[in-house]
Amino acid sequence: MLTEQELFEKVAEAVRTVLNTSEDEISRKSMFKADLKAESIDYLDISYEIEQRTGIELDFTEALEYLTDKKGEDVTDISLQDIIDFIMFAARKKEDGK
Repeated sequence: MLTEQELFEKVAEAVRTVLNTSEDEISRKSMFKADLKAESIDYLDISYEIEQRTGIELDFTEALEYLTDKKGEDVTDISLQDIIDFIMFAARKKEDGK
């Protein structure tokens, strides 16, 4: 399994590829809508890029449930750290299921 730092680097790379942003524009606290100006269609592309870089398939239903539990029902934006937390959660869950 990737370390959290390695995962951050891969997620940031995926985001930079899709949103055409520079390295200094992205941090763990970067919010997808507010800071990076991501649109809904971008999430699918970012998800695909993350899967290509990590080999971890993202389940949107599970991600939404996880983020809703973490941030509340009225979540309107998520950070890179939220995505990293979910991927780490999903990877641990997958490993435990083997």
